[in-house]
Amino acid sequence: MFKNYLKIALRNLQKNKVYTAINVLGLTLGFMCCMLIMIHVKDELSYDKFIPEHENIYRVALERIYPEHVNFYSIIPHSFAEVMQEEIKGVEEATRIVYFGTGNIITFEDTPYEEDYIAAVDSNFFNVFDFVLLQGNQETSLEEPNTVVISASAAQKLFKGEAAMGKTIKQGQQEYEITGVMADMPENSHMKFDYLVSISSFPFIDTENYTSFSAHTYLKIDPNVSPDQVESEIPALVIKYASGQIERNLGISYADYTAAGNGYHYFLQPLADIHLHSNLEGELKANGNYLYVYIFISIAVFILVLACINFINLATARSADRAKEVGVRKAMGSGRRQIITQFLLEAVLLTFVSLMLGIILVSLAVPFFNNLAQKSLVFDFAAMLASVPMLLLFGVIVGLLAGYYPAFHISKFNTISILKGKLQTSKGNWLRNGLVVFQFGIAIVLISGTLIINDQIQYIQSTSLGFEKENVLVLRRFGNQENHEALKQEIENMPGVISAGKTSTMPGQGTFGVQFTKPGGGDVLTTKGFAAEADLFQTIGLEPKLGRVFDENFNDSLSLILNEAAVKVFFGEENPLGQHLTTTNNIGGENVTSELTVIGVVEDFNFESLHTQVTPLAIFDTKNPTGFTNFLAVRYEANRQGEVVDLIENKWAEQADGVPLSYYFLDNSLAELYKNEQTSSKILGVFSILAILIACIGLFGLAAYTAFLRTKEIGVRKVLGASVGSIVVLLSLNFAKLVGLAFIIAVPIAWFAMDGWLDSFAFKIDLGIGVFFIAGLLTLFIALLTVSYQAISAAVVNPVKSLKSE
Repeated sequence: MFKNYLKIALRNLQKNKVYTAINVLGLTLGFMCCMLIMIHVKDELSYDKFIPEHENIYRVALERIYPEHVNFYSIIPHSFAEVMQEEIKGVEEATRIVYFGTGNIITFEDTPYEEDYIAAVDSNFFNVFDFVLLQGNQETSLEEPNTVVISASAAQKLFKGEAAMGKTIKQGQQEYEITGVMADMPENSHMKFDYLVSISSFPFIDTENYTSFSAHTYLKIDPNVSPDQVESEIPALVIKYASGQIERNLGISYADYTAAGNGYHYFLQPLADIHLHSNLEGELKANGNYLYVYIFISIAVFILVLACINFINLATARSADRAKEVGVRKAMGSGRRQIITQFLLEAVLLTFVSLMLGIILVSLAVPFFNNLAQKSLVFDFAAMLASVPMLLLFGVIVGLLAGYYPAFHISKFNTISILKGKLQTSKGNWLRNGLVVFQFGIAIVLISGTLIINDQIQYIQSTSLGFEKENVLVLRRFGNQENHEALKQEIENMPGVISAGKTSTMPGQGTFGVQFTKPGGGDVLTTKGFAAEADLFQTIGLEPKLGRVFDENFNDSLSLILNEAAVKVFFGEENPLGQHLTTTNNIGGENVTSELTVIGVVEDFNFESLHTQVTPLAIFDTKNPTGFTNFLAVRYEANRQGEVVDLIENKWAEQADGVPLSYYFLDNSLAELYKNEQTSSKILGVFSILAILIACIGLFGLAAYTAFLRTKEIGVRKVLGASVGSIVVLLSLNFAKLVGLAFIIAVPIAWFAMDGWLDSFAFKIDLGIGVFFIAGLLTLFIALLTVSYQAISAAVVNPVKSLKSE
């Protein structure tokens, strides 16, 4: 019996090649999109779950409460790790990571290598993070000062296949002995390191610090102890250890400090949640966003549903063709159950063919998807074979869902009515129209979402940040050069260079925290800060709104420049110029208090991501005792970029003692802050196009069905003088109404979803109705373009042929 069903199914599919091909195309695209998205989502959800006992590991993060704003940090004072392990019940291990940042120079046998992934870690690092150590001992490899564990790829890079253990490498003037080689950290982790240096190599780690943020701190907790219980014990440690340091440094009581609006709320982040649920200051890597995971899962489901809807629409469109077959089979004694089985078998068979083709397409599409999503996903045939039972079940479910309605709809046709040619086909119109509305509602949501994301990215890239980011080249590690002042003058004199300025940081690269009090005491005033010399302001086009910026003709070592947000917090409506602020800094192991004079005010320029509001900022002169230089910003003439880069590379090679030049362009660096949005926008755009394509396949089938039902009506109209154009409009009008209904339903959904997404930006576009009208009109155009082929085909048929009795 089954063999007979299969033979008839194959015969029917082969007989109707066009409809079979359309069905296979729609389902194959649906399966391909769904599987690609699921591979991507699976990777996003897998971060750090490969680490043994990851469910017991937590990162300590900080909500720092200031009088006028709140900041969230992934780094905390380094001294808390020891006291948390010693004094909080259930904390088995506490380990710290001090990330060195990008652009570090590692030297082996006088050959320098630029490295981005270096960190100092505690000796118990491998007790918490059980990464694979290929050589060396996890317990002892980082016990001694001046030791380092390197990754396998770093060992290959430095030693070209030779043994790494026992060799010595240098960073700056410090030498480190290699005591271990670890396997490369997987990509699906929130951290990536090629060099793990013993933290005991750095004396600062022994200095008591409970207030300045310096280390990523991780706790391994007893499985029987609740993380909430651990969290609840941290405030007592803050009072016990941080309050005294605050009182010593600032000269006010901890009670007055907190009464002024300052506070520390430490909380635990589960290790596996960091990648998708954390976007704090000081993250080790750019993280993902759980919202995009939900969006992509929804798209995968919708696309597969669209493919099933296509099958239903196309099968329904062919119901009239297959009605006689059903009538004859019923007249010959076939029961309804047998006919339903036949139709479902055809649906499942076609689904399995599409599933296999989809798997093949996925294997071919993964490299292109990786390029789109900036991933390193791998299509694993072994894993796919292991998943065969699940895939078979998946195929059966999709096939039954796609074939359910056509099977039950066509099988219930009345035998006598069919054979008399009185087939009633109007009862299912509401369902078919509803499916079309659903399809194009999804299309409108996806198109409008893509347009809004693109508009927001365009806004971010084009909005004024309060300074000039174009045509600015930034040299890293500039302050490390002994002759950096002379080198700066050489660069300033180069053809094509307009100006150059030294600074401790650049917009988007982070700042340090500063606490001020007014002379004579009072509230503690907290800002972010960086150091800059006079020439930086001209280089990035940062103009004073009040007073002046730093000037080489003045001794500005004790001068201070504030942004408008800081002025509002510190002085309210008072004139800030000439006002004094005191700050205490640790210099050479001693706390030194300085009194600074406000000489200028700059506007609230965006020195961080546009995801956040501009917070109070203080700018020190690089001559200040706490000032330092990391970067040199170079403004160049727009049409001479290549020439300037070549000149600087040559000059650097002459004067920089063999250390390689590392640079970036400021506008490109700031664009990287929104890489996650840009990547997600591209993915959403591609799958939106595919979803619309799948929807159009279904619409093509429905248009064919409608044209078939109205064949004689079209013939009568043509005999009575109707033109081809009027008939095309007639056949297209109903679909235009369906798209209009889809627009009414889809707009509120899209508005709600995108308004929530825009809330993640402090600076965002206004969500107007115009973008939704564009999405609706684009969808209508695509729908009418799809329908027009069938409409024109029906309209140009000779009316004699249309009216000819069967």
